[in-house]
Amino acid sequence: MVKVTIDGRELEFPEGTSLFDACREARGEALPHFCYHPDLSVAGVCRLCQVEVEGMPKLTIACNTGVREGMVVHTRNERVKTAARQILEMHLINHPVDCPICDQAGECGLQDQYMNHGLYESEVDKDDKVHKAKAEVIGPHVILDKERCVLCSRCVRFCDEVTGTGEMGIFNRGDRAEIGIAPGKELANNYSLNTVDICPVGALTSRDFRFKKRVWLLKSTASICPGCATGCNVRVDHEAGRIFRLKPRYNKEVNGRWMCDIGRMTYRGVHSEKRLDGPMLRGDGDLAPVSWSDLHTFLAERQVGLWISSPAQTLEEQALLAALGEQARTSGGVSTAGRGDGDDLLLHGDRTPNRTGLEWTDLQQHDPASLVALVRETSGAVVVHGGDPAETAPGFLAAVGGRALIFLGTHANATSKAATVVVPMSVWAEKDGLFVNKDGRVQAVRRAVARPEQAVEDWRFLVDLWSAAGCADAPAGLPALRRWLAERVPALNDLDLNALPAGGLAPATAPAGAGGDE
Repeated sequence: MVKVTIDGRELEFPEGTSLFDACREARGEALPHFCYHPDLSVAGVCRLCQVEVEGMPKLTIACNTGVREGMVVHTRNERVKTAARQILEMHLINHPVDCPICDQAGECGLQDQYMNHGLYESEVDKDDKVHKAKAEVIGPHVILDKERCVLCSRCVRFCDEVTGTGEMGIFNRGDRAEIGIAPGKELANNYSLNTVDICPVGALTSRDFRFKKRVWLLKSTASICPGCATGCNVRVDHEAGRIFRLKPRYNKEVNGRWMCDIGRMTYRGVHSEKRLDGPMLRGDGDLAPVSWSDLHTFLAERQVGLWISSPAQTLEEQALLAALGEQARTSGGVSTAGRGDGDDLLLHGDRTPNRTGLEWTDLQQHDPASLVALVRETSGAVVVHGGDPAETAPGFLAAVGGRALIFLGTHANATSKAATVVVPMSVWAEKDGLFVNKDGRVQAVRRAVARPEQAVEDWRFLVDLWSAAGCADAPAGLPALRRWLAERVPALNDLDLNALPAGGLAPATAPAGAGGDE
């Protein structure tokens, strides 16, 4: 440990700590900066984080300086403040200052730095600003405005150091220098939208979110990405019942500060035109809307022979379906659909969020052929909760034959179109539940927006079915359901599922996940 005095406070830091991090701890806030990022290499190009170190003739940039024993540092004196204002002015000298039409307004590092450390009277007499290319499409998800860029190089370092794809660079010199894409390339890696997240200004914007909503109108809900078995922690940004974007939420143990572009687009399904918005029953050949009372009457008269769950359902729902199978003395089965190409960063080959939960709740997985064989071996109605076995398991509908096919799901698909009964359920962003990622970490998905008016909460509907089947001990609420779940599933080791930390928890005795190959 070394002792350092910062703004009159003597503190101790581990040897090797950067002066930038030391100053943040001492001040309770970060020094002004553009180029510094905790997960990228130090560039030291913006010069904003300069501080005065006694014994050194010039100000020094804190991001590229390590703490030393006895160092005395000043971060708030007039010399440092003046330098910050002058450097900000140089960054702004050619900036278009088009905040009213910039997507970044409201969460812009340049706005924040100016309000906190600028507020200067300009000393530079410049009649003509340097103009550069605007609204340049550089990839399937990202648009570049070179005029707004402050050349912090974060995006360049991200593509070099995190994805290793190297599409971006800084070209030319002086006030003609600009960020750009290498000749013959486009910004098309699986993580391109992270460059938008880390851009401190509005130089890089999302084509999907661009001009959709002012950020200060958005509300945020902490949740989990349902796109694959990694279980990236996300922030769901929504307003007036509609989701506008997903952003990564920091979790050192899961996804750090990043997430893939594929995961970011999963919110689109929440508002899809294919959403099921009411219960339906097949009458004379066609599905038609039906009242809830008539639907429950129909279900009460049917003997279920097989319950089929999905790795996209929550842990609570999977456990309830397994219990329903036990109560009715029928078999439980799940389909194994949901595979794709993964990579060695975050995107997993298993494109479902909770396959590990199937293993923990003892719901046996079946490949398409064995699932079809299982359907043929059973009698009675077939209940499908999530997924689309009619599409992913050839021969499934033929195996069901003339029996009742009951579909509990969220979107119209091949299974819902062939079903005898369709019950509209809630998608991941409309309910509270638990997912278990590929590493066995239990994480909470939380309700961000309301479900369609006639859709139901999955766990409530399954509890009602369980009660109707004669179970007197069916959980009466979500907290009770989670206590029952912790007692039922050995992997949870009596974990308090109602008090999980924000980043989730991997039980010490939990088995390895069943997420499949990377």
